[in-house]
Amino acid sequence: MRSTIWVLIGVFFFLGLLIYGASLGNGFVRWDDGLLIYENPAIAGFNFANLKTIFTTYDPELYIPLTLLSYQFDFLISGTNAAWYHLHSLVLHILNAILVVWFLKLLTKNTWVSVLTGLLFLVHPLNTEAVAWASGRKDLLSTLFFLLSTNFYLLRKKKWSLGCFVLALLAKVTVLTLPALLILIDYLQGRPINKKTLTEKLPYFALALIFAVIAYVGKTGVIDSSTTMEKLMIAPMSTAFYLQKMFVPTGLSVIYPLTESIDLLSARILIPLVICIALLILGLGNIRKRKTLFFGLAYFAIALSPSLLNFSKGDFLYFASDRYAYIPMIGILYLVSSAAFFLWRKHWKVVSSAVLGILCVLSVLSVKQSLVWANSETLFTHTITYYPDAHTAHNNLGNMYRTRNEISRAIDSYNEALRLSEEYGRGDPALYGMSKILSNLASAHRVQGEYAIALEALSRAYDLNPNNAHLFLQRGIVLGVQRKYTDAEMEYLYAIKLKPNFTTAKINLGSLYINLGRADEAVTLLEGAVSENPFYPQAFYNLAAAYKKVSRNREALEAYEKAVELQPAFVAARINLGILYADRKKIDLAIEQFTEVLKYDPDNARARSALLQLRR
Repeated sequence: MRSTIWVLIGVFFFLGLLIYGASLGNGFVRWDDGLLIYENPAIAGFNFANLKTIFTTYDPELYIPLTLLSYQFDFLISGTNAAWYHLHSLVLHILNAILVVWFLKLLTKNTWVSVLTGLLFLVHPLNTEAVAWASGRKDLLSTLFFLLSTNFYLLRKKKWSLGCFVLALLAKVTVLTLPALLILIDYLQGRPINKKTLTEKLPYFALALIFAVIAYVGKTGVIDSSTTMEKLMIAPMSTAFYLQKMFVPTGLSVIYPLTESIDLLSARILIPLVICIALLILGLGNIRKRKTLFFGLAYFAIALSPSLLNFSKGDFLYFASDRYAYIPMIGILYLVSSAAFFLWRKHWKVVSSAVLGILCVLSVLSVKQSLVWANSETLFTHTITYYPDAHTAHNNLGNMYRTRNEISRAIDSYNEALRLSEEYGRGDPALYGMSKILSNLASAHRVQGEYAIALEALSRAYDLNPNNAHLFLQRGIVLGVQRKYTDAEMEYLYAIKLKPNFTTAKINLGSLYINLGRADEAVTLLEGAVSENPFYPQAFYNLAAAYKKVSRNREALEAYEKAVELQPAFVAARINLGILYADRKKIDLAIEQFTEVLKYDPDNARARSALLQLRR
């Protein structure tokens, strides 16, 4: 028996690595990964201050301290090496698939159904978002403890079950439906639903209520940004969408914008509503006759219910997110496996071949979908292919093009994002979103030297949202380039006033102070910036320049070293670091830096000249 279990675990790990192995080379993407991981000071080290931060703040909407704690451990091991974060997430997904097998084995005693459900869960493309997206960790981790809690409940180990439930809630609160699912489990097992069985669930309900209140505080803006009627009409559409993608998992996207009007009589709303009503009637009609059918449908509906409040992201409506189906799909996959088992007993050859074929097809689709997450460009280009009205995808592509100095492409992307936001945006949040897009657009025009156009865009951004700190940053940069230094300083200071931890504004203001000969002020400002955000290479670069101005050369060298550590391709930092090494007679280290510069910039004249002099 034990040997069989170990073989099963080995098979699951082999399949998981086979499907997602290539995606372990994916990088981070501009979709919360910076916010949660590589630009998040709270995960940079395991200490009391960071622990206090993650347990007393939101992310900014979700309360996920255990997830952030897992990122802290990842950072301790690998810094911001994306491969390790992806590997950690993959291991969690594989463990979850194994726990699904254990759960259904405890519940049904049917090994065939349990293993097939676990395999389908492991290879299904709809789960790829949770696995291949580094920021999807919260869904994986919460599910791990959710399933452990369920399994310990089935083993009648209540204290262990409650403990795991707390951990699941600390990872992500959407698992708060567990108490209702435990009642559903009692129903399938034939336990009476009476005062005794309900009373034993009271601690679970109490925990769920506490965390629901915590979650509501963080999600108030999102929940309130769509009306009750909109939620009621979109919920069936979302539910039917997940069911469709479970059976036909193609056209998956990180964003599913809803740009058409919400009309009950439209086919896109009415047909899913009819489907959901039909499934409700089917489930309730079989509550006594076919417990398996009712259990599977009810499990899916109950587990999905928390996400049905989350359709709006402020300025746009989004009707689905793949990761929201991570736990709910267990109910549907259990139904599919049960139906396959029923047919297998009569036509085992045909069913076995069909199951094997389906697993292969799902695996191939998962491999392809996981590589969509390779980088921001592949992710958002893929999104636009299926959902060209996703304004966020266009804006994020614009940001990426701008960082690569592909300014014309960036401007085109920003203009398209602006057009879509103007056409489909919702109320004041849309105005704030358009203000940010205009700030980005102004930055692109500034890079091209089109200062008048940039300032005009920033004026429009101000009219839409005068509290947009980014527009004041961009105005400061433009005015600085035009040598209007006093005005530039005022713009930077106001940006920081609006957004006290605005590292980019502090970096630019620090650079302005250096150029104006106010190096001491620059040091103070930039030391604060790197303390607040220790992941920003440009902050260390500017701080090093400020240190040099005040003859603190050893600290300047350390700051350049940190900038290079954070961004190995930072050519300017490597050149300055090489110069400092040479000044300190560390010739080998200087040669190493200039050699590295030529790997990233083979035609760099300064590096070539320095190497010729150092090697004489």
